[in-house]
Amino acid sequence: QNRRWEGGDPGVANQKSPTCLLLTPDLRFHSFGFAARDFYHDLDPEEARLWLYFDKFKMKIHSTSDLTMETELEAVNGRRVRALEVFAHALRFFREHALKEVKDQSSTVLEGDQVRWVITVPAVWRQPAKQFMREAAYLVG
Repeated sequence: QNRRWEGGDPGVANQKSPTCLLLTPDLRFHSFGFAARDFYHDLDPEEARLWLYFDKFKMKIHSTSDLTMETELEAVNGRRVRALEVFAHALRFFREHALKEVKDQSSTVLEGDQVRWVITVPAVWRQPAKQFMREAAYLVG
C-alpha cells in the first residue's frame, strides 16, 4: 500500500486519488489524480479549453455496454481520444510512480521487467472491460 500518495489535500492522507487525467493540448500526458484536477482548475478558462481533462473515466469503461478497443472518451473540452490511450497513460503513471517509490525508500533501482505487475479490476466488470484493461497494460509494456 502506498501511504505517501501524490498531491491531495492536507489532513486527508487516506483519501483515494480521484480518477482524473490531464493531457496537454498536443495530447501528451501531464498529470493524474489531485495534481491533474488542481492544475486544470487553476488554468485560465481560455487556456483550459485547449487542454484535455478526463474525469471519473474508470466508471465509463464499466458503464459502456458496447466497449471495444476503439471506444473513445470525451474530454471536458469535447475532444475525443481512444479510451485505451487514456488508460495506458494512467497505467504508465502508476508504474513510474511505483518504481520511484521503491527507489526512494530503498535506493534500489528496479527496472520494469524485474517486477511482476498485477492489475486488479472490480469483480462486477464484464469480460470486455477486463480484456480492455489487459490491452491497455500491454500498450504500456
